[in-house]
Amino acid sequence: MPRICHVIALVCFFSSSALAQSIYVAGSLGADISLVSGQESIGIPSTPGGGEVLSGAARVGVALDGRFGVEFELSRGAELRDESRPGINPLAAIFPIFVPEIESRTRITTISTTASIRQQVSDKVALAYLGGVVFHRTDSRIDYGASRGILPAGSISSVFPIGTGLERISPVGLALPSFNVESVQYGVGPVVGIEAHIGYGDHLSIIPGFRMHGLPNAWLLRPAVAVGWTF
Repeated sequence: MPRICHVIALVCFFSSSALAQSIYVAGSLGADISLVSGQESIGIPSTPGGGEVLSGAARVGVALDGRFGVEFELSRGAELRDESRPGINPLAAIFPIFVPEIESRTRITTISTTASIRQQVSDKVALAYLGGVVFHRTDSRIDYGASRGILPAGSISSVFPIGTGLERISPVGLALPSFNVESVQYGVGPVVGIEAHIGYGDHLSIIPGFRMHGLPNAWLLRPAVAVGWTF
């Protein structure tokens, strides 16, 4: 990540020098609102990870002719946690099942490059409409807690033959150990947004805005407020 930031800063520096335009940097604080597609079966979600967490971002960009701009942003959200505690499923009356407790942890990191068009509203306020490409990394970990077997009454003999001694085992004694699954997913998608640039003096600006990223099977909505400095 530090190397990426250095490369972005150098690119913007030379672009700014070549075009004799202004360069700016900004830091933002906001929220990651993840809307995930999926389904739920026997109380267990197939694609956990939706929810809201805090996020932060660093931006560097070049303003061209006061109306157009190019920007790079590196953002990272906090860890999103979700717990699932499914109850007894009606299918347990037909065959034995195991119902674990599930905890998922997800963290999303994005690097986006966008182009923008500014509309000057007043001397100190401008609206920016932006669009571009976002490269993202999603780190996920799913912990499956120890689970107990659920057997319908009178079904022990249908699972364990009589005479083996196993038919006397209590259903409570049937258990699976806990385990976890970790994964890292990379991808690329579109990003669009709108921001208001409110100037204070010659260099400082406050930038509230809203961006939407397209991720695989999900939308990432990111409202944020940034503080920028123009050189």
